[in-house]
Amino acid sequence: MQDIYVVITMDCERPPADTHAIASGPPDLATSEAWVRAYAERAGRHGYPVSFFPHPEVADGQAALYRELAADGAALGMHLHPWKFDDGRYKAHFGSMTETELRACLTDAIAMWQDAIGRHPLYFRPGTFSANDNAFRVLAEMGFRGGSLSVPGRFYPRQNAIWTGAEPDPHRGHEAFRQLAGALDFANMPVSVDHSELLEKDGKRYHWDLRPDFVDADYPAIARNIVAQVTARAPAVPVINMITHNDNDYTDDDDRVCGNFEEVLRQIDLAVTEAGLNPVGATIETIADLVLATPPVDRPFDPVAMPRATFYGAEG
Repeated sequence: MQDIYVVITMDCERPPADTHAIASGPPDLATSEAWVRAYAERAGRHGYPVSFFPHPEVADGQAALYRELAADGAALGMHLHPWKFDDGRYKAHFGSMTETELRACLTDAIAMWQDAIGRHPLYFRPGTFSANDNAFRVLAEMGFRGGSLSVPGRFYPRQNAIWTGAEPDPHRGHEAFRQLAGALDFANMPVSVDHSELLEKDGKRYHWDLRPDFVDADYPAIARNIVAQVTARAPAVPVINMITHNDNDYTDDDDRVCGNFEEVLRQIDLAVTEAGLNPVGATIETIADLVLATPPVDRPFDPVAMPRATFYGAEG
């Protein structure tokens, strides 16, 4: 493994005034545009394009901006919090919805996003990484070829975002179980996490990742650990995937999160080169191409791996 792909992403949220007072997001779309542009410029100085995931209403309100960013090399996908969408008609997290509800909500969201951008969205990321076992199959059937749905180790039960033991590297989605690699023509690119420590707060569990929002993160250690762990796993598609949102000022060098973002970019570069690897800027589109070029995972039935008690008449 000589190259490692670096994927810089941003979820682009609606302003909280349009959804809920406690929701994340920028003060307004005009401010968001300045912050989004600055984020892309900072990533670009390191040679990294950005994968943006605008919420349907954001795509609708800023279609010209995202079309311009795409023309300049960014990738676009659709972000979706069902409870923020369509004035709260869907009062649920993505992972708490039935298959029928998922299809209905996605149909409406796709229509808005497509009308704004001019094409069907091909990539997807759910709000809070909330997803259930229907997610990959439904998304594939509804015209998506990839996305970034998982954060390995995340345990957020109230948000229906449980990814304990999930596949850590890019893979084809499984049609029946979200935690496994499978055979779907849908590429999932997990957020990169440092598995060396499991944190717990307010009933939630998670690993450190490279989002710049953290207050007390040791970004040099996180970057080195992630690179070392990816190298040790030696996946078919090695990736460092980091995330943030459009709710911080990336125009201001003195802004804490902006400063952290610059530190994250520096530490990714340093950790990769120190490991003797070559950092290659990529988007979700490139990663999906690479994953879908790999053969589907074949998991033959293995009764030896099953507990004896699952067989009728078995002892114990």
